[in-house]
Amino acid sequence: MTGTISALLVMALTVFATHVSAQSAENPNFPVLVIDREEGVIAIAGEIDFRTPLAFERVLSAVPNASILILDSPGGMVHSALSIGARVQGLGLSTLVLENSECLSACALVFFAGRERLAYGDLGVHQISSPDGRGSLVAGQYALADVIEALDKYNVPSELIALMLRTPPDDIYVLSPAEKIRFGLIGAAPSPNRLGPPSNAVDLSNPETWRGNVVTGQLVASGKKWFAALYRDGTTTFQFASGKLSKGHYYVSKNEVCFKLDQATDYACRRPVRSPSGVLWYDEDGNFQSVIVTVDRNKLAAVTQRESESFDVSDYIAAGDCALVVASRRTLAEAKNFVVENVPDRRFLKGFRSNNGWIAISIGTLKPDEVDTVVNDWKQIGQIPADSYCSTGRKFIGLVDLGFE
Repeated sequence: MTGTISALLVMALTVFATHVSAQSAENPNFPVLVIDREEGVIAIAGEIDFRTPLAFERVLSAVPNASILILDSPGGMVHSALSIGARVQGLGLSTLVLENSECLSACALVFFAGRERLAYGDLGVHQISSPDGRGSLVAGQYALADVIEALDKYNVPSELIALMLRTPPDDIYVLSPAEKIRFGLIGAAPSPNRLGPPSNAVDLSNPETWRGNVVTGQLVASGKKWFAALYRDGTTTFQFASGKLSKGHYYVSKNEVCFKLDQATDYACRRPVRSPSGVLWYDEDGNFQSVIVTVDRNKLAAVTQRESESFDVSDYIAAGDCALVVASRRTLAEAKNFVVENVPDRRFLKGFRSNNGWIAISIGTLKPDEVDTVVNDWKQIGQIPADSYCSTGRKFIGLVDLGFE
């Protein structure tokens, strides 16, 4: 997810079941699993009990670039779920329930904490049961107060909270596909206690107001984001969800935005349409594929920075070699700080943009026969962090200038 969930979702669908079966309950961190370290994808696949928050912290330590949490859980202990949810919100993780998976009862408290929330599988809610198992009214009231406070922090619509409170603890209310759309569970979290499109100084459904701003859209099928910088001189920079950058021109006419990118000879027009679930984005063939998330002038600087990034990773990582990555950081400033504090030898320093938006910091490349010996020996003597790894660059989309000679 630019920050964010297309190719990554496909990957998760194909490898999730394999990881669950391979990482059994004998794993000390089960049911918390590492799905893809390089992409920052982790999962909770099983019941949430008193041990799960600690296991979650251990996995976060092993995957410091975690950005996506996949959920497949029947529920469990309320306060364990609230503890994990607080960490999910604090770290800005996105939460995802895959098709043919479920997130029920206490699991939903973790799901709703996600910065971006996608529920393709079953999402079920109900009243909480007494935490001590004896029907204590006082304990139940305290637990309910904690739940309501958390859901309010997570901007869960009041109508959805009401559905939860009306469903007895021995029953479960599974949201229908229409309700997921209505409550904004196929994209970014909705605004506090209200439905409909978010408020914004710019009208998200009126492209006449978009000039001089960056439009952020999100693919409905995958949750991955794209960006379109619409400069006032009629030029544009379009970053596709795949990470590809294209440049060209645009014009606005009859509530449409028409683009001519790269070597295209004709303009392709797209149209935003306001609906109860947000602003829908229709392509030139009339297909609904995305929702408009934001229109923001402040993002122009970020897009300009990305234009200067090289996207030919193969120039730096030869076929068969791998880049020794010693850290991943969310922002350029955080990456620079890590280098200043931890990398005295910068002769072979490189920064690579991963397709999840993070910056991978590499101190050089290794041949296949060097990897095990070098990485293990350097970890043992403390020359590189214990969570360092070697990447072929398959998931890098470009080079980032870290600002060091």
